[in-house]
Amino acid sequence: MIASDQQIESLAIALGDRSFDILGREESAEPAPRLHLVPASLSKGLEFDQVIVVEPANIVSAEPDQRTGLRRLYVVLTRAVSGLSVLHTEDLPAELTP
Repeated sequence: MIASDQQIESLAIALGDRSFDILGREESAEPAPRLHLVPASLSKGLEFDQVIVVEPANIVSAEPDQRTGLRRLYVVLTRAVSGLSVLHTEDLPAELTP
């Protein structure tokens, strides 16, 4: 699951005590989790079979300007190898709509 850096903590709280880790934090000795919470700023260079992108508009708006935000969103959207899901309640960035 990839979201804006600012959303990671609230997603962790919403997921409760389910088995997940947050990329960029210390690794634990527990078995590998089935879900990784990945801040958008750390997603470059990673690949996952399945990716859930949370609130693309927040990923764009978290950057200093729209062009940089859209570049970050492009990186996030291209991390999926087999499947990509996009979850949003806010409007998608105009660049993603037909």
